[in-house]
Amino acid sequence: MLEAVIVSTRLNGSDLMFVLGFECGFDDIILGTTDTLIVKTLISRQIIYLVCGSLLFGAVCCGTTQPATHIEDRLALLMPDDFEALQLVAWRVEIGTPDSHNPLVEPGTPWDAGGIMAHGTVARDPIDGLWKAWQVSTPQEADLAGLKSVHEHRRRLTYFESKDGVTWVRPMLPIVQWPGYERTNILLDLDSGGTAVYASVLIDQSNGEYPYEMFVMRSPQLAGTENRVGHLPGPTKKLGMYRYVSKDGKEWIVKEGPVDALPHGDVCYVYRQNDGSYVSYFKAYPPLESGARIIVYDVNALQLQRSVGRRTSPEGSKWGDEKIVLRRDWRDPDYAQYLELTRIAVPGGYVGFVTNYDAVTQCLALEMVASRDGIRWWRPDRRKALGNAALGDFGGGMIWQMHSPIREGNKLHVYYAGTEGIHSAIVDTRFEPQIELGNEKVLGFRKGTLPFYSALCRASWEYDRLYALASAVGGPMPAEAVTRVRSDIGDRTIMVNVRVNDNGKFRAELLDADGKPVPGFTLEDCIPITGDHRSISLRWTGGEVAPVAACKIRFVFNRSFLYGFEPRRRGGN
Repeated sequence: MLEAVIVSTRLNGSDLMFVLGFECGFDDIILGTTDTLIVKTLISRQIIYLVCGSLLFGAVCCGTTQPATHIEDRLALLMPDDFEALQLVAWRVEIGTPDSHNPLVEPGTPWDAGGIMAHGTVARDPIDGLWKAWQVSTPQEADLAGLKSVHEHRRRLTYFESKDGVTWVRPMLPIVQWPGYERTNILLDLDSGGTAVYASVLIDQSNGEYPYEMFVMRSPQLAGTENRVGHLPGPTKKLGMYRYVSKDGKEWIVKEGPVDALPHGDVCYVYRQNDGSYVSYFKAYPPLESGARIIVYDVNALQLQRSVGRRTSPEGSKWGDEKIVLRRDWRDPDYAQYLELTRIAVPGGYVGFVTNYDAVTQCLALEMVASRDGIRWWRPDRRKALGNAALGDFGGGMIWQMHSPIREGNKLHVYYAGTEGIHSAIVDTRFEPQIELGNEKVLGFRKGTLPFYSALCRASWEYDRLYALASAVGGPMPAEAVTRVRSDIGDRTIMVNVRVNDNGKFRAELLDADGKPVPGFTLEDCIPITGDHRSISLRWTGGEVAPVAACKIRFVFNRSFLYGFEPRRRGGN
């Protein structure tokens, strides 16, 4: 018999009803207003229709009789440490989908004609619901003195708003003027403390006085201004991290600085933890490991390989020692380097992205990362989760990601500055020395960066399907994965997020402490899963609830992708 549960709520002043079909197994929630609600079940075809006024919504059930759950009910983070044995498996990373509206914001004013850069934060403000961007803008450079650019000396913090995250406007504010403009969207001009980069904006609704907090790097030295940041002394290094607060996210008050959120460098994002402490991830330069190679034309004054470091602080003022948390290893090319690490918390840990710097091509792209603790980071695959477009298109040269991925329903958005050009020149016959390589010559010396002509873009993933365990062979060959011993399997249902392609099959068996199959819950007892299910329970001839003796799960599958699994009690976690 088909069962349904109707849950009512209100949204924007309208009564809404959610209809959940448990026995038909469809994955989507059907919703509509309570005006003329008709629910019709057609058991023979396993279809539910919901009629709301003149609107008709239909959901076709999958060919299974297993229960579905809410699409946003993400299962726990899947990691290699979930398993004690893996056979003929590999990790599949889903590729981000660039937004069809890209570029979302192109250069369009004198102060951002050189690039709508990243080095900042995009957030959906929980206070007023608007999408907001605090990012770097640079004016255009008319020409280059040789290969020497000045864009790093002109970076200003600017502000954008959007109602939907796609269509953005520049609010013209009376904070900073520009020749010919009484109002601009500039928040921090050069005379307030030099250039401004890597603005980490943190929003706390519970702070009634200053709900907006920002850590941003300033450089009077690069701007050629007095070495002060507001009323505070300027940094002793080229760049220093300063802490600001604001009532509205537009007018900012410098509170303290420089603070040691990073030991050196020009790349850093700061995050506030649930307990009120802070953590920073920044570009670091550990000693070169054996086999590492520096590309001769790379912009690399220290002649070291860019890596990701981490520091923590209990209150945001005093910071601990640097710890390297992600760097090139032997699976990477000997010239691979890493810059920005961004993250979002999920059940069981964190997922995020790291910016891969390819010194050979002078391009930047994104790889996916995951971690249980925010310290030990793992890359499911070394292929790019968001690769470069063709050179000359936005994103064809560099992808500079914003502070945090943003969840919207079951979408995970990454906002980024996509540049048309590369990081630094590779070929230019005006200069010596040159290195001959086959049919071409490349520059044989280190020089500065090129201007970053860029636009604001975004790419999206499915929040609950970022990467998966897949067969290393494909086709009918089965892959196997055996979990480590767990104490939370017995007396629970085993939920999986899985997609099974045509002619594929996904099964599992439960093992006891000796590694022996539990009677009634063997592989032969398992009812195979086919189709596409974001949260579906495994079933055996012995039932759906795992016996107390079960302490391991052995998954056996082909042409299937396992995005997650989690033992859960009936009606809860």
